[in-house]
Amino acid sequence: MDDLGEDAAKDAFRDGGGILFPFRHGYAALGALLDAMPENEWRRDEAVLGGLVLYLVKQGQAARARSYLHAKTLTFKKTHLFDFLELLLALHMGEPVSERKMAAWRRLERSLPIAEPLLLGLYYNAMMAMSVRLGHLTEARVAGQQAISCFREDRHVYLEHFIHIHLADLDVMDGRLHHAERGLSAAERCLVQAGVSYGNEADVIGVIRLAIAYERGDLERVRREAAGLRSSLLGGDSWSELFFQLARIAVMSCYFLEGRQAAQRELDDFQADYARRHGGVATTVDALKARIWQLDWHPNEAERAFQLVQALPMQSAIGNVIMREFEAAMGSAAPVDPETSRGTIVANLQKAQRSRGHARQAAIEAAMKAAMDEWQIAPFLEWRDVFLGVSSKLASSPYARRNRKYARLVAQVLRQVDQSYVVPSRLRALGLNRRQYRVASALQSGATNKQVARQLGASEATVKYHLTSIYRLTGKRKRSDLIDFMYEIDIS
Repeated sequence: MDDLGEDAAKDAFRDGGGILFPFRHGYAALGALLDAMPENEWRRDEAVLGGLVLYLVKQGQAARARSYLHAKTLTFKKTHLFDFLELLLALHMGEPVSERKMAAWRRLERSLPIAEPLLLGLYYNAMMAMSVRLGHLTEARVAGQQAISCFREDRHVYLEHFIHIHLADLDVMDGRLHHAERGLSAAERCLVQAGVSYGNEADVIGVIRLAIAYERGDLERVRREAAGLRSSLLGGDSWSELFFQLARIAVMSCYFLEGRQAAQRELDDFQADYARRHGGVATTVDALKARIWQLDWHPNEAERAFQLVQALPMQSAIGNVIMREFEAAMGSAAPVDPETSRGTIVANLQKAQRSRGHARQAAIEAAMKAAMDEWQIAPFLEWRDVFLGVSSKLASSPYARRNRKYARLVAQVLRQVDQSYVVPSRLRALGLNRRQYRVASALQSGATNKQVARQLGASEATVKYHLTSIYRLTGKRKRSDLIDFMYEIDIS
């Protein structure tokens, strides 16, 4: 195509499908045609502008694509194709979505030609993602199935693979991990059948596989692979919800393996990368920050971070889940709806948090039983404080003695929960162990010994015993000095 003249390039683009050209002939061929066209053809031809926007998005330049789409010097009459492009760009940019916009985009369906199943499939693909952002997950699944039907009618297995990834991501959020794995296998089969690759398809699938690994407690794998996948998402084609999924599992894994300060650095990196890729502030990443403060026994900082997030629109299903679980963990929300596998686990853990003694143990056991089939570990790490004071009883319960699989799950959960309390290096150097660190951290909220004991599921005498050791190891003599020292550790 290097020898094409300007008119021939325009004809080849039009005859090759216009705005659908890259999906029929590839992005390399599209790039060659765009190079051969007159310099400002995109200002005069809506389809050419669409091809340019799609090409830039595929190259990871969504912000630049937006500047072309919103240029004030466009001379063509805008049609339904322009609205379609705005929808696709909003998908890739992670722009705020409102119910009003969704209503307009639903009306757009009536303007799209029924004879173009490929165009309809792309539309349903985008609507699926937008429904996810607003938390309309049932509507999202319906749109996903409609997209699959359209792509199969057009025999476009390459685009079908994206839908299987979207649906697998929803399955992960629901806790249906086996179903998510089958969806990813379907996506991989589609890629093999398509026989083409335009960029980071394998890495996009890899993000969801890594999310499954996180849910099953393989935090070390998440730490090994997350940075490479994030780099791939920044440089290639991706949608914002995928970025937030990676942020969630990477930050949480970092926290449980290395502690809050390391997780804070990870949060800052994700926030900076989001601003570079999509522009603006990622409220989902800020919601993660509030959750980390809450997990680390800093209720005041957690509440401040939460209030900042509340003042901003949350355009992410993952962000909404984080916010709901944050409110539940802080005791300021109604019980989590147990309509999904993960929801059932979290609802029982929330019940355990509000209970004591045998009732707490029974709720944790119910959560464990709900987690067995999918082998879910992550929810227990995210609600780890419910185990304080009952761990030994779980391992020796009658059900654990009768059911070997359940006993293995309990053993893995308890081991990872215990290891997740990471003692900061300065305190570790002074000789503080995990139990002492828990007590010292709990004091920072201004809690009394009795309140700390209740929070940690220990006796007041045990708290006093640990405090004596903490004073000796840190060289502090007064409670206020110890609290000041702990805050100094936090910001150093």
